[in-house]
Amino acid sequence: MFGLPKIKYSPPAGHLIRHYNSNLNTLLRIIQFKLRFVSLILIVTALPGLGQVMTPMDTLYASDSLGFTKRIILKPIQWWQHFSYNEPSTNCQFSSSCSNFMVEAILERGLIGGSIIGTDRIVRCNPAARYYQRQLPNGQVQYDGRLVDPPDWTKETNPGKSPALAVSLSIVPGLGRAYTGHSVDGFLSLILVSAFAYNTYNHHEAGNSVRAGINASLMTLFWMADIYGAYRSASMSASTGNNP
Repeated sequence: MFGLPKIKYSPPAGHLIRHYNSNLNTLLRIIQFKLRFVSLILIVTALPGLGQVMTPMDTLYASDSLGFTKRIILKPIQWWQHFSYNEPSTNCQFSSSCSNFMVEAILERGLIGGSIIGTDRIVRCNPAARYYQRQLPNGQVQYDGRLVDPPDWTKETNPGKSPALAVSLSIVPGLGRAYTGHSVDGFLSLILVSAFAYNTYNHHEAGNSVRAGINASLMTLFWMADIYGAYRSASMSASTGNNP
């Protein structure tokens, strides 16, 4: 008979925070599962194929120039090449490939520096790489369509972005890359660092110090690679005066 005023219900802030955390945990669990699944596939497919195809790593291992320690460190890359060189779908879009790039970086810069540089390349090897290559003042494409990307790159005299600011923003993973215009690289860095941080916390809470340590090391590696990648992207960016 008499209409009552309608009251719009607004959920309390605590409910919204719990809902957000639930969605974030679900996303991180999916990423964690996919990382484990990919690792299992690589192990199962790579080990049976050892020695079937000669790879650059096989040539390097056949020489006497590689010391015992480096042979152990680079062994996983050799396993990966035995898999990737037998699987056309894993052909790298870069020249040199990410695995050869990682080896070259480690041999030239040492284990820590080379691993950071090589991990940055892995993050950059995504569908947006070709677009970012075209934005470089001296970006080159090989005759077969692969992107020329050596470990030693040239810094622009007057870069369009501030390398110092890019590094400072990278305190939040991915933000420095996003500042330089490499939003896809930044998003991937954020996801990977967050996933390994999430795994570190879960393993620590479960009392598994070994797994917690491994994930903490990977989190640190990808974070350092993100900082390096932001610095690299800013240093190689075209100055505003060169833009049409």
